[in-house]
Amino acid sequence: MKSLSVLRPFSVDSVELPNRIVFPAFQTNYANDDGTVSKKLHAFYTRMASGGCGLIFTGAAVVSPESVAFDRVMRIDSDRCVPGLINLFSNIAERGSVPGIQLIHYGRQALNAVTGHDLPAPSAIPCPVMSQFDPGYRVVEMTCEDIERVRADFINAAVRSAEAGAKVIEVHAAHGYLLNQFLSPYSNFRTDAYGGSPENRLRLIREIVEGIRGRLSNSIALSVRVSASEYVKAGLAPPDFKFILPQLETAGIDMVNVSAGVYESMDRIVPPKSLGTMPHVPIAAELKQYSTIPVCTVGSVTSLEMAEDVVASGKADLVAMGRAQVADPEIIRKTAEGRADAINGCRRCNECTFWTNGDPYMFCAVNPELRK
Repeated sequence: MKSLSVLRPFSVDSVELPNRIVFPAFQTNYANDDGTVSKKLHAFYTRMASGGCGLIFTGAAVVSPESVAFDRVMRIDSDRCVPGLINLFSNIAERGSVPGIQLIHYGRQALNAVTGHDLPAPSAIPCPVMSQFDPGYRVVEMTCEDIERVRADFINAAVRSAEAGAKVIEVHAAHGYLLNQFLSPYSNFRTDAYGGSPENRLRLIREIVEGIRGRLSNSIALSVRVSASEYVKAGLAPPDFKFILPQLETAGIDMVNVSAGVYESMDRIVPPKSLGTMPHVPIAAELKQYSTIPVCTVGSVTSLEMAEDVVASGKADLVAMGRAQVADPEIIRKTAEGRADAINGCRRCNECTFWTNGDPYMFCAVNPELRK
């Protein structure tokens, strides 16, 4: 198994990864109440690093205080978050993995009752899913001043992340969250410079990427996560990225992390068994045609053999394994050592998606350290 190409080193710009396996940012609700790194969160990620994962995206980490969408969501909206991250990133690196972080603003896909604020969005259009759970749900269209502030929040969060030791920083523009809301004609009905044409809908993301590059130069690798297909009427689809990806590359990104879905198509964000194996690989392969930078795919990749097939066929350069590594953080090491029979295989039962199950934080049906 050591000869698998997916286990060989791979570079994202100047950042060398020990292998091509990625742990995607995964909402756990393991942080402290103030969003700083807890012992439980630290143990979760360092265990993953010890298991041999090449690149670990911690987070999603909230960039703005009005977007704290869960009780113990990870945060990066102030300097008080940095000390815990310094320790976490250092310990991830010591175990041989590359520390990364994903930056997020939830926008309309949150609850006023939790955030304590009106929900900012490009247009005052309620989320069809989240609006059903809060009688006080209220979404407001962002002003230009609001947009400037959020842009600064993302850039400042990236600077804090780099200061803490993150080597790869990812801007979350997928799954129906705020930046995806701006990018998509499904949720953006603005008529100013941030709405209408594809160029205008992309403007905020591009400004954030350019702003991060302006502050950090080439000291970090920069990723953007996208929902290449939203699976909703009038939503984004892979052909849209023939325009989007070159624009983001020009702005300064070094890789694109390809996912799918928004809250209205939640089964695409965390694909159940009914969608079969690796349902989003064809989408990533299509985007790879439009890209000159590394492409990462995700979604129901439950073994290194499956990941190897993706890389060997040229459909993607990196493979994110989320639920499979939650189920067994040592899946990579066990496979490389020829101990595949000792792996706690992911059942794709989605018990780990606590926000869909009403649980207070993430559990796993097969990982003994994370069972209820």
